[in-house]
Amino acid sequence: CILFFSCSIIIYACVRLFLVARKSDESVRAYRRSVGGNYATSNRVAVSGLLYSGGNLLVVLPVIIFLIGSFAKVEAAFFYTYIYLHMAIFMPLQGFLNALVYFRPKYLEYKEAKNANLAANPTL
Repeated sequence: CILFFSCSIIIYACVRLFLVARKSDESVRAYRRSVGGNYATSNRVAVSGLLYSGGNLLVVLPVIIFLIGSFAKVEAAFFYTYIYLHMAIFMPLQGFLNALVYFRPKYLEYKEAKNANLAANPTL
């Protein structure tokens, strides 16, 4: 039950962060002056910032749940076992998650160039 609860909090926080970013992107689209320009750059920076924050939240949330459990004086050993397991899994992943966010723009450019190349040469 505690494992499910802690995992569901982490997943909910990450999904909520993604939905807020998506909704704000859609609401700003109507006010965009041009296709390129400052909007595209600021949008990329905002999305990258939200992704960095989401990765950090994913790493820090098990620690926050651990602290709440410590302050609430939870006596169940399985609570601490699963929280330590989550901390052992997610804390080393912080660098990997940051690397994914860092290389995301380059991957999107590569994917866009590949799709444009396929559109130009449909026989390949």
